[in-house]
Amino acid sequence: MCLCLSAALICMQGAQIMSKFGINVPPGMPVFSLDDVPKAAEALKDENNEIVLKSQIYAGGRGLGTFKNGLKGGVHICSVDKALELSKKMLGQTLVTKQTGPAGKPVNTLYIAKKMKLKREMYFAILLDRKTAGPVMIGCSEGGTSIEDLAEKFPEKIIKIPVDIRVGITDDQALQMAKGLAVSGDINAAADQIKRLY
Repeated sequence: MCLCLSAALICMQGAQIMSKFGINVPPGMPVFSLDDVPKAAEALKDENNEIVLKSQIYAGGRGLGTFKNGLKGGVHICSVDKALELSKKMLGQTLVTKQTGPAGKPVNTLYIAKKMKLKREMYFAILLDRKTAGPVMIGCSEGGTSIEDLAEKFPEKIIKIPVDIRVGITDDQALQMAKGLAVSGDINAAADQIKRLY
């Protein structure tokens, strides 16, 4: 008998799980109705009175997507006083991304997150490598919303480190990845976060 497991998570679910395991994630709250938006936005605003509104669908490319109502982007930074107005154009609407196909996906939940002060973006993932049938860490010191395009244009910038499933990510591998990502600040703390993600 074969038991197959599948897990599909939206970003807020992933953030909640990672937080439980000591992984640093921005604070956030899911909202399911427009009535919930003002309270969540007020609770999560930064010193500039801004928040991040994130459409929650089971597909990537949300930031570059387009709603069928014409609104560009499924992820927005906005002021608290504009949050409700923008949420009306997102919640209950259909978002089309590269991964959804032309039909798009309905946005039944928004995730309101605290806006973080990012110095730069990078990319890190742990994926199943079909060639070795085992995990591989993938990283790039230049990241963001379109890692696939970056990998196609500049494959030399992508760091790949296979992980022995019997051992897990070693300290040396975690440090190698943190250095490859050109992490500024505490490189050992970054390596610890990489190991926790495994």
